[in-house]
Amino acid sequence: MESQIAHFHAALDARPVSRPQWLMLLMLVFLLVTDGYDAQVISYIVPVLSQEWGLPPAAFGPVFSANLLGLTIGALLVTPLGDRFGIRRVLLLCVSLYACLTVMMVFAWNIPSLMAMRFICGLGMGAAMPSTMALMAEYAPPRLRTVMVTMAAAGYSIGGMLGGFVAALAMDRFGWQSIFLAGGVVPLVLLPFLVRYLPESLSHLFSDAPPYARLMKITRRFMPDWTVPAAALDASRATTGQTSSKMPVLNLFRHGWARPTLLIWGTFFSSLILTYFYLSWLPVLLKQSGMTLNAANASTSLFLLSGVIGAVIMSYLADRLQNKTRILGLMLFGAALATVLIGLNQGHMGWLVFFVLTAGFCIIGGQLMLNSFTSSFYPTYARATGIGWAMGIGRFGSILAPLVGSMLLATETPVDKIFFVFVVPAVTAMLLIVQVRKPSEPGEPPRDQSESIGEMRSKLRCKNNPA
Repeated sequence: MESQIAHFHAALDARPVSRPQWLMLLMLVFLLVTDGYDAQVISYIVPVLSQEWGLPPAAFGPVFSANLLGLTIGALLVTPLGDRFGIRRVLLLCVSLYACLTVMMVFAWNIPSLMAMRFICGLGMGAAMPSTMALMAEYAPPRLRTVMVTMAAAGYSIGGMLGGFVAALAMDRFGWQSIFLAGGVVPLVLLPFLVRYLPESLSHLFSDAPPYARLMKITRRFMPDWTVPAAALDASRATTGQTSSKMPVLNLFRHGWARPTLLIWGTFFSSLILTYFYLSWLPVLLKQSGMTLNAANASTSLFLLSGVIGAVIMSYLADRLQNKTRILGLMLFGAALATVLIGLNQGHMGWLVFFVLTAGFCIIGGQLMLNSFTSSFYPTYARATGIGWAMGIGRFGSILAPLVGSMLLATETPVDKIFFVFVVPAVTAMLLIVQVRKPSEPGEPPRDQSESIGEMRSKLRCKNNPA
């Protein structure tokens, strides 16, 4: 089936990006904006709930833990269902789930009720992001795949930043309930457009029975002048079921995929330790370095913004490279170097802000690029499972990072030494990602002898333009 899907991708790559592709990207960006908003919004509401319910802020710790547990289980167990039942179906279910549960949080009355809702909400949010990236990877032209998937993934970070602005503008005037309502109603409004315009994953379309009505409908929308070769359909039917499994995660360990899978998991685990150390403790550490609280918060926001800019710029460059692991390794090396330089420039405010922005460019930008790379690394029959499990394993690193940071702060470790400690996961992630290589699929010639997307694209262009 992979060779048939490669023909589809080659046909996409031989054409300019179409309006349906841009529309799909726009909808998926908005979807992940809502996902990121809903994932972060609870942190802005806890201080108000703490006063209203008469509880100390520490009492809400189990709520955050329940949400993280839901996000992890969603990525590990819900996302792989997309490879069995269709990514589109699972994605629509996830959006419906976290949207409805966010609206229901308006009626939360105590810690246990909020915990239960945040856990179930986390199941949908945890699977939504990897499913979105896997689907975008299937319909982006290969020459722009990394940048288009990264742009979609950047919606998550933008949504997290928007949550703070919405809370600051609306909470005092309309109450904390309005923040949850906004987080639930917006994705519910978006849902009918997703139902109408999102296509199903290619592996499921190619495995349909004749007359392939869904596949023909999609090709007419994305490439009106292209006809699916009959031989491709016959071959696709012949291979249907060869890669199916009741446990989709097993596909990540067959046919030579085990080694790159373990390397990617290690990279995600290490990279997310670094990422969530910054997200959790950067304002506190900058304040201890001599900044005012407002300056520390502003620098943290710029850290995130710099990361989104870095992701878009570097992913655009990555689409021009055959081996994308090299540019990922370079970003992680930059993350390690910037972390060292932050530690060495305590008390020098100008340089400190500069290196914080550099760290954001490399850390957040590198993480978004890593997400994008993994979403298109695996074959289509294992794409959702591959990115879902990588992000799920990485979640354990995101849970560990704040704990390690709190232990170092509790023992009064100097700020510069704290940053030096977190150089280790950056270097580890760099050393792991540069070793990742894609194996050949069963029945394929070695990768350096097989027909590339570029060769197929050239043939298609010659066929479409015989003159």
